[in-house]
Amino acid sequence: MVLPRVIATDLDGTLLGRSGEVSERNRRALNDAVDAGIRVVIVTARPPRNTTAIAELFECAAVVCGNGAHAQVPGRDPLVRAIDRDTSATLVDKLRGALPGVGFAVETGVDFYHDADYTLEPWMPRDWVTGVLEDTDALLAAANPVTKLLARSTSMPVHLMLDAATESVGPLAEVTYSGSSGLVEVSATGVNKGSTLALLCEEWGVSREEVVAFGDMPNDRSSLTWAGAGYAMRSGHPDLLDPELGLLVAPPNHEDGVGRVVERLLQG
Repeated sequence: MVLPRVIATDLDGTLLGRSGEVSERNRRALNDAVDAGIRVVIVTARPPRNTTAIAELFECAAVVCGNGAHAQVPGRDPLVRAIDRDTSATLVDKLRGALPGVGFAVETGVDFYHDADYTLEPWMPRDWVTGVLEDTDALLAAANPVTKLLARSTSMPVHLMLDAATESVGPLAEVTYSGSSGLVEVSATGVNKGSTLALLCEEWGVSREEVVAFGDMPNDRSSLTWAGAGYAMRSGHPDLLDPELGLLVAPPNHEDGVGRVVERLLQG
């Protein structure tokens, strides 16, 4: 077995355990991969503010946040792939018509804003909120750039939200989700984990066949299917475990699935 040149891993539900921690086994395996000359890349829906501490546990060649909209490579300015202002306004109008009781929020890569109709997640610290705006016009005026547009409904299951949102916005944006709550995540057209990972690998001269990727949710599909070896976590979303998708399967996240696969790759 030939060693991969890049290992890309999602965080929540993938590298992180049930309590949101990186286990010692996972940390050691990724550090061993770095020592073997492999680039390790984090690819997450999270914003940079709650990814940095995890990225410091091992040497990262890049940290890709916001489902591919914000990528940080050490020693360089961030790569930002944002939705432009006019398109953001159009997306808000279309999503409001498709999703009942919807509220909106924006990640800029640095700050987080939401409008008065957005129900804030219970786990999110209130001091992470840069501003609460009365309506979405004010929201889009204040939040720049729009690296990720968030739409939350308190009355619609997330899989139905995804279908309705995807149909309503068409080719204007990428729509996905990374959790079970009523929240869909919207990025610029062509911006997802897989496309940003591909850009980085092209810059590094790494082919897709030399990439191993790990993930557990629909927002990971683009990176898992682009990589030469995409591992869906056995504990993850059932859609990724569909044999027709052709993905490999890693042990559950709470059983150090990433670390166990990386150990086998290094031993091989």
